[in-house]
Amino acid sequence: MKAPEMNITPEVLEFWLQESNLSRQQFIKKFGLQPLVFVPRLPAALQPALGVLYGLIFVLALAGNVTVLMLLCREKALKSNSAFFVCSLALSDLLISLFCIPATLLQHFSTNWLAGQFLCKLVPFAQVTAVSTSIFTMLCIAGERFQGILYPLQLRSGYSPSRDAKILAVVWLAALAIAFPMWYAHKVEVKYDFLFDVHYTCCQEVWPSPQQRQAYTTALLVLVFLVPMATMGVLYGKIISELWGKHRVRDVMFQTLPCSEINKITRKKRRAVKMMVVVVLLFAFCWTPFHLVSILTDYGKLWLPPEQELLLFTAVQLLGFSNSVCNPVAYAALNENFKKRVLCLLLQRGAEGRREGRLGGQGARVGISTVELPRVGERTERSTLGAGRLSSRTAWEPRTSTSFPPVHLFRATPKQHSAPLMLSVTDPLTLPAAAP
Repeated sequence: MKAPEMNITPEVLEFWLQESNLSRQQFIKKFGLQPLVFVPRLPAALQPALGVLYGLIFVLALAGNVTVLMLLCREKALKSNSAFFVCSLALSDLLISLFCIPATLLQHFSTNWLAGQFLCKLVPFAQVTAVSTSIFTMLCIAGERFQGILYPLQLRSGYSPSRDAKILAVVWLAALAIAFPMWYAHKVEVKYDFLFDVHYTCCQEVWPSPQQRQAYTTALLVLVFLVPMATMGVLYGKIISELWGKHRVRDVMFQTLPCSEINKITRKKRRAVKMMVVVVLLFAFCWTPFHLVSILTDYGKLWLPPEQELLLFTAVQLLGFSNSVCNPVAYAALNENFKKRVLCLLLQRGAEGRREGRLGGQGARVGISTVELPRVGERTERSTLGAGRLSSRTAWEPRTSTSFPPVHLFRATPKQHSAPLMLSVTDPLTLPAAAP
């Protein structure tokens, strides 16, 4: 018996099952029928390695960016004009690590979408928002560095922390607006394969027409990648030409400074520029393949079997997610100030933990059951009373401050006892007073 040359419907399938006197599985095997709903899956051998990679990126991104926020979100640190922008980068990376990585990993390990309608919309929305915010924030940093190094006096007259806050508010609102179509297009759909009698719950990107999907993907490529990257290339090109050129110091302010001070200022500026250029290049390296594969897929130029297409998309998406780890690593590798502050933070936490452990052990040894164990910052005094009994009393004692100076990722810490002179938005250096 040959397979019927007609479109199979549930009614036709039931008719042929009755006529052939075969079970559903026998009928499918006899005619070699394929599933009506095809859900591509990653090879089972790759899933453990994929789980390890996603888990590693999640842990490192979460730990690194939380550390950045802990160091910067302090009263003194937030007075630095670089802190707002670095916090914005860290928050966008946390969006990726907290929402996108777990949901994407769950989707790879399950045939059905298990996270519901809300997360089906939230995860792609958060991904586009995070990527847009990151590149727009880096563009703002490049613009302020350009103005601060080439036109320092103009920047000094107009700078205020509230201005940076307003700029970042515009950045996040623009990113949310760009990402909103992803919220609109994604929805949970249940597909029924009546041939195999299986229901599939899928989170899909559904557009009214392929042309609208292509237009949105093209807009993302242009607005959230090509234009910002080209603009940053021009800005950093001019900055590098200024700092590494023959006439790198052209301000009249430097004419009264000794050559050693000028060279010191220039070296500090160069280090800050190098770090931001590395951050931008890492972003481009991690997200360029994702944009390229997305545009080829939507325009039908990626001629691959579904399983290989899924594997390629998973690889480029994983590379994009890894960018959430890159910024903290770049700060630690290229900024000694940040590295020292991280070590101080770890040592401070460790010392507090050990001190709490010692104080808790002392309380247990003297058998105090009605008095709370002393907190960190309290002093425990023990005195011997009559008959050799031990008595304990606690007295509040202000804890000696173990705080450390704020982290400045894009500027040098000003010297003390010197006259401040703003040279750039991210380099508020201090210069010695000129000799009379």
